Parts: sequence; structure tokens; C-alpha cells
Amino acid sequence: MASNGQRHQGRRDSRRTAAWIVILIIAVFRSTTLYAQAPAVPAATIAANRAEAAPAEVEAQALRVLVGRSAIVDTGASIARVSLTSADIADALVTSPSQLLVNGKMPGTISMFVWDRAGAVRRYEVIVQRDLSRLSEQVKRLFPGEAIEVQSNGRNVVVSGLVSSKDVIEKAVNVAAGYVEKKEEVVSLLQIREDGASNQVLLRVRFAEVSRTAVSELGASYVTSPTGIKNNIVRATTQQFAAPTISDMAWTKANDKFGSDVTGASGKISFSDFLNFFLFNEKYDIGIMIKALQTRGLFQTLAEPNLVAESGKEASFLAGGEFPVPIAQGSGGSVSISVMFKEFGIRLNFTPVVTGNRVHLKVRPEVSALDFSNAVVLNGFRIPALTTRRTETEIELLDGQTFAVAGLLNSSMNSTLQKIPGIGDIPILGKLFQSKQAQKDRTELVVIITPQILARNSTGVTSDLPRMAEPFLPPISEKQSAPLPPPAFTRPPGSVNDTTTAPVPAVRRGPDGKALDPAAAAAALTALSPKARTVVNGDATPKSQDGQASSVARPLTSDEKKALERARKQEDAAKAAEAAQASKQYLADRRKQVADQERLAALSREQARRDGEAARRAAEQAKRQAETDQKRQKVIAEAEARLKAAEARYKAEVAQKDKP
Repeated sequence: MASNGQRHQGRRDSRRTAAWIVILIIAVFRSTTLYAQAPAVPAATIAANRAEAAPAEVEAQALRVLVGRSAIVDTGASIARVSLTSADIADALVTSPSQLLVNGKMPGTISMFVWDRAGAVRRYEVIVQRDLSRLSEQVKRLFPGEAIEVQSNGRNVVVSGLVSSKDVIEKAVNVAAGYVEKKEEVVSLLQIREDGASNQVLLRVRFAEVSRTAVSELGASYVTSPTGIKNNIVRATTQQFAAPTISDMAWTKANDKFGSDVTGASGKISFSDFLNFFLFNEKYDIGIMIKALQTRGLFQTLAEPNLVAESGKEASFLAGGEFPVPIAQGSGGSVSISVMFKEFGIRLNFTPVVTGNRVHLKVRPEVSALDFSNAVVLNGFRIPALTTRRTETEIELLDGQTFAVAGLLNSSMNSTLQKIPGIGDIPILGKLFQSKQAQKDRTELVVIITPQILARNSTGVTSDLPRMAEPFLPPISEKQSAPLPPPAFTRPPGSVNDTTTAPVPAVRRGPDGKALDPAAAAAALTALSPKARTVVNGDATPKSQDGQASSVARPLTSDEKKALERARKQEDAAKAAEAAQASKQYLADRRKQVADQERLAALSREQARRDGEAARRAAEQAKRQAETDQKRQKVIAEAEARLKAAEARYKAEVAQKDKP
């Protein structure tokens, strides 16, 4: 028994030792509480416990800061860590255990997270905006009476409201641009009020010029016949006007001695101006040509350029052309010719600024034309001169006020007297050997401008439109026209790709020209149409082959006949009215065509008359040029003759001296 007890005691000791070893190992390698015979915990319960143990997310708070300004945030707990989504927009500085200093850098919105010592998180939405208080005050002070509002939208500044003119919009945007880095960051939502003043100006400019010229010429030239008077040929002229000339002179003498009689002579008299009065006496072989002419010239021009521009914007107008001007350019040892084009014609440049009912104008009108009489010929190029009338000024006028901004009055007189010395000084007889030319010129030029502020409801079209010199083809009547051919390819109705549209029924009109009511027309048609007879408790109406019930015809009543006759009369009256209207339109078109043809013929006659005058002037100019050339040739010939005569006398003298 003792041995059995010892064995049981040894077993208990060994079990205790093993249990203590297991407990020691668990305590060393894993700090876990073991529950003996503990029930299993559900997963849902564990998740709920974890959710309760996690800190709850706090709702974000809005924090507004101006650019360049700071704000203090008191969290109410000790701050452990701070995080910002972007440090370019704002930054935060911990100034105390529970306070933050937030600085605004540039417009934008970011998030800021703040953790405290206990692990709680606070979220702030930091909104950084521009300081627009000064801008709002400045806008109200600069634009009184204008409903302008200034708001911030991220980086942009939004300017909105209703203003009186577009000029105010541009100025307000320029003022707001001074508060941002770039002008593109200003968003303008400004609109012009319906009752606001217009900012468009119509400028009417008129160039009126009248130039008058009066020329009087009086003089006389004398000439003998080509054979002379008793072998004497005489020609007397002052050289102021064209005189007859003697050419192709030839004579024969009895012998070669000096002073021998002339046995035969011949020659020709040439005239260069047939407008002179010429008298020649064949009996006495003497003639006289009298130059007595008076000229009256009138030049009148009128140019009226009109131009519309917006207030504060420059507008330009040019009706004319360009002519080439060669320019020599040297490069090294060679010279190249380049061409530059110069403008001419009617030009108008102006800049209006509307201030209430007044218009400030910076205007520069100009009228220029080609002047070939003063042209320059350079290396084969004929470069014309320009006759220019230009003015440039700045004035301020009322709406519709007409003002003459420039004017010119130029009067000139030129008188020339030429005479033969000696005989031309005789009191009465000397008038026959004198020639006088007097010319008077008078030019009047005025430039008139009229600004007109265009209303917002202005049509912008003038009634003084250019009229056509020749009418266009008249439209084709319905009787002479043919209908359009059917389309080449058609689709079945109701298909997916069927894009054809149903024809629109024509509007029927009565004799008075008014459109007939569709409902009234349908009612009248229903009243005129025979109705089907109604069968009560009888057999069914027999069906036709297509299954439709056939209607039973009945005679028309007197009222229906009158209505039908009335409808026919109305249709006949409408047709007659249409025919009369077409006839009137044809007659009006015919009269207009005849008037246009007459106007065209008058214009053609006027153009022919102008062409004739231009040809006559060109002939006169060519004649004067020919006279000038002839005089020059005559002077050259006389000089050559005198030179030959002097040379002959010199040779004769030398020969006389050489004789022994």
C-alpha cells in the first residue's frame, strides 16, 4: 500500500511540474489571457467593438482667409500634428499648444487636418480669397450710377452688373486688372442696359470744291507772202502767241551778182492755230493774224465719305487705288529697282469718343488725285504727281451738329504784256504791235463734318442707295415656267432613311387678299358634300368590293346651291384680282424699264459729251505743244542760219585777204 501511495504522489508531482513549465513558456512567448472553457465570440460582435473603439470623423469646418492676411484657429486641445494639401495656397504655424496661425498666399481652396494628443482628428476647409473691398470701393467711386458688382471665384475676379455703355465695360475691366497678376484673370459679365446710350457714331464728311478760271488773249502778227513785197519778206510777231511761219522758200536770180533782180520765188505759209482770225491780201501780198480769245473754265467736285465707328475705336475708309512708284536700291556695284505702291483717292480716318450728347472727334479726311501734268519720267517710268487736299484736327461737337473744320479761298491773277520795242510804244499805232494775256483763277474749298450718334434701334441703312444703270432680268411668270423634274431616286414612304417632307398646301386667299380660315373652309366643304343616309333598324348598307360602304347621293338644296355659286364667284373674283394685280405689276415694271433705259441713254450722252471735251482739250494741248516745238525748231534754224552766214562772211573775208 505504501508503494502504491508513493507512486500516486510521484505522478501528481510530475503533472504539476509539466503544468508550471507550460505556463512559463506561454507567459514568456505570448502575453495572452487564456480562458478555460470560454464560449466563442461572433465576428460581428468583434467588428462592432472595433468600430466603437475607432475615433469618429469630425465634420469639416470652413475657414476663410484673404490673400496676404492671417487667421488664428483655436482647436481646444493639444496639437500633435498638422497637415495641408497644398502649401502654395496657404500654410499653418503652431503658435501655442492649442492654437494655429493660418496664412493666405494665393486664391484657392485646400484641406487642413489637425491631430491632437488623444488621437482625435479635426478637418478644416481653408478658402483663400482676394481682398476685393478696396476694388469695390474704387469701382463705386469711379463709376457712380453704374450697378457693378465685384466677386471672387478662385483665382479669377468676376465683374458683373448692368452698365450704360461699352466704354464703361472696358474701363471697369482695366481697373479690375490692377488687382490681379494677369488681365486674363478678370472675367467680365457686364451687360449694357437696354436704355443705355449708344456708343456708335456715324461721321458724315463733305469735300466741296469749286475752281473757276478766266483767260483773255489779244495780239496780232503780220506776215508777207512767201514771194515777198518787192523782193522783201517781212514777218512781225511778239512770240507770245502762235504766228504764221514761212517755209520751203526758194528763189532764182538773173545772175550771181550781188543785188541782181529776182526772176522767180516760191514758198509756203504754215498755220498752227486755226482759232485765230487771219486776213491776207493777195494784191498787196500782206496778211495779218489776230489772236482774240476768251476762255472760261469751271471745275467742281464733291466727295461725301461716310463711316461708322465705335466709341474709342479708330475707323478708316479709302475709296481710290494705288499707283506704282519705282525705287532704286543699290547693293554693291549693282542697282536694283523695286516697286512701292502709294495710295490715292478719298480717305477718312477718325476716332470718336461719346460723352453724353457730345462727340469728341480726332478726324483726318483726305482727297487726292493723280496729276499727270506734273509727272516725272525716270528711266522710262512715268510717275504721276498727286493733288492732295488734307486736314487733320481734333474737335468736340454735339450730336448732329455740322461744322466746317477746314476751308480755302485762293484767288490769283497773272497778266503778261509783250511788244515790239520802239514801234510798240507809239500811243495808238503801238497797240497793233503788242500782245497781252491775262489769267484769273479762283478756288474755293470747304470741308464740313457732321457726327451723328446712332440709336440702338437704328436700321443702319440709308435711303440714298446707288441706283442701277441697267435693270436686271425680270422674273419668269408662272405661265412661262415649267415645274421641276421629279427626283431621280425615291424611297418608299415610311422607311427609316426617308428624309422627304410632305408638300405644304398652298394658302388660299379670298378676293380681298386675306387668307381663308382652314376650319371655315372645311365646314363649307362638309356642308356642300352629300351625306350618307342613316338606316335605323334596317338592313346593313351593302358593301362594295373593297369593303367600304357606298354613300347614297341626294340632290342639293337651294341654300347649298347658293353657297356653291357664291364660292365659285369668290374664286372667279380672286382670279380676276390676281390678273389685275399681275397686269399692274407688269406695267410698273415696264415703266421702270423704260425710265432706266432713258436714264442710261442720258448717261451715255453725258459721257460722250465729256469724252468730246476731253478730246478737245487734249487736241488743244497737243497743238500748243506743237507750237512750242515749232518755235524751238525755228529758233534753232535761225541760229543755224546766222551761224552759216557768219561762217560764210568769215571765209569771204579770209579769201579777200589772201588775194594779192
